[in-house]
Amino acid sequence: MKKLLISLLFAHLVFIAAPAAGSENDITQRDRIMGAIMGVFVGDALGVGTHWYYDLDNLKKDYGPWVSDYNDPMLEVNSNNARHAKIHQFRYEQGVRAGDLSQTGQLYTLLLESIVEQGGYDRSEFGAKVDGLFETLNGKNFSGRYTDMAMRETWANRNAGIAWDDPNVGSNADTSEAAQMNTALAALFFADPEQLARNAHSNTKLFYSNDFPITHSVAYSLVVGGLINDVPLADMEHHIRSINARVMARYAPFPDSRHQVYVGQTAWDPDTRLESPHLIAKIYGQHCEIQQLLPAAYYLVHYYQDDFESAVLSAINGGGNNMARASLTGGMSGAMVGLSGIPERFITGLNNHEELLMLAEKVADLTQN
Repeated sequence: MKKLLISLLFAHLVFIAAPAAGSENDITQRDRIMGAIMGVFVGDALGVGTHWYYDLDNLKKDYGPWVSDYNDPMLEVNSNNARHAKIHQFRYEQGVRAGDLSQTGQLYTLLLESIVEQGGYDRSEFGAKVDGLFETLNGKNFSGRYTDMAMRETWANRNAGIAWDDPNVGSNADTSEAAQMNTALAALFFADPEQLARNAHSNTKLFYSNDFPITHSVAYSLVVGGLINDVPLADMEHHIRSINARVMARYAPFPDSRHQVYVGQTAWDPDTRLESPHLIAKIYGQHCEIQQLLPAAYYLVHYYQDDFESAVLSAINGGGNNMARASLTGGMSGAMVGLSGIPERFITGLNNHEELLMLAEKVADLTQN
């Protein structure tokens, strides 16, 4: 009975997001909003169980030739992956299982909840929610569901009394957590790129003090916003260049970073199109830096424009920080194909997916007012 109710809920939400009869080749903005929001959750949860395998042979030994669904973290990972074995074991011992979210996914959920409760983005209120999560952590990496550097440093700054409004409250790390969270703001402000850039910058500054990841994170939000607003990938660089130059210089100060989406077009060139696209992670780098993660995600959404499953699973099977790469890919691909284009097993396989779907629906409702 429970499975039947879940299927009916998913079918209902897909129906209300789907295009009207007679326009089956179109995807509504509502569908794109919900697809972008849920795509981040899917990518994040797919990576929790298979996180940080830098040797793809070891990934295959532990999970088979191709990771295709959610997995528990390995209690005993391949001995050759000892560098990150303790993280898998820690997550398993904390009760993290297939379909669960990482700590970044938890923060993303808090942001969506804040947007729904406040009827829009309220930086101070979201900061208060983050403080609530921080109270459950000890500032160490083996804390919560595992705490990455950006959150450890931000935690330390908050515990030192640095206010959320202080420009030094965030970390000097160059990771992608804020970019993933900014998908929620792209869903809310997609129709006004200047407002989106301003709010994405403000949100990213909660966790980062370094202009380099800030620019990347703002640029990513503008790409997702453009996709929700039906801007074709081929026109995305022009779309971003058309935004007021003074606004971009203030909120995304590094021009090369904010125009980086165009690198994905190499997927369309027969001379640079990979037969095994998941190996793009090896080319751009498998590590946690946003400058390695985003180019690979841009490549995969260009390679698989209409295929959410292949894009996100290629991000996962590339190893390394596959969780962040798949989350970034999922946000963009979900915006392109809509919720209706995401395989149902990826939605229903998420733990608490009913609540997550409702959050996505309520954010979409806010854009209709």
